[in-house]
Amino acid sequence: MSVSRLCLPTIVLLAGACAGDPAAMDGLGSGDPTAAESALRFLRPAGSAPPLAERSVSFWAVRGQRREVRLMYRPAQGQPDSVEFARFRVDDRSLVNDVSGQPIPMGDSIRITLTVADTLRLITEFEPSGLRFNPARPARLWLKFGEADPDLDGDGLVTAADTTLLLGMSIWRQEAGANDWTWLPSSIDTSTQEVEADIAGFTRFAVSY
Repeated sequence: MSVSRLCLPTIVLLAGACAGDPAAMDGLGSGDPTAAESALRFLRPAGSAPPLAERSVSFWAVRGQRREVRLMYRPAQGQPDSVEFARFRVDDRSLVNDVSGQPIPMGDSIRITLTVADTLRLITEFEPSGLRFNPARPARLWLKFGEADPDLDGDGLVTAADTTLLLGMSIWRQEAGANDWTWLPSSIDTSTQEVEADIAGFTRFAVSY
């Protein structure tokens, strides 16, 4: 059974305002936006979830244009359409400099690749590493949880405790070579079953709770 079977009301909220606030999470310390990997619980695919159509997708981001890429699941058995796992958008003013810090001329492009680096914990990785976006107009990442395991606390039952954890999910980022993860202010929409956050630059991202 996937999270889509939890029968939640439509809720759109900032995860930092509830259980997603790292100040309220065990093992993170008061107001600490970072956590060791061992302190986090990552979103996991449900046993019934279809496989990803591909683990890696690429697109050309162009300065001055709005571009996006989607990473999809394969259609579930008996279903004609596939469903989305991840969506990444670069706004028309997001691109400013390349990875070396040099300005990108208007109309020039950078090839961006989104990869699911860990299919068991649904950890995504973006390249080129070190690319930074305009802080006034960052990129945007959506990660879907409709095909995730609804037993978020791992006790073998789907209960109100799992709903509480669901509403506290956030996107976290991990810099290359680091053990700690950093919490990102995130919005949750239970109607579209997704968590979204602004992305300032490239590294690894995952939904955790």
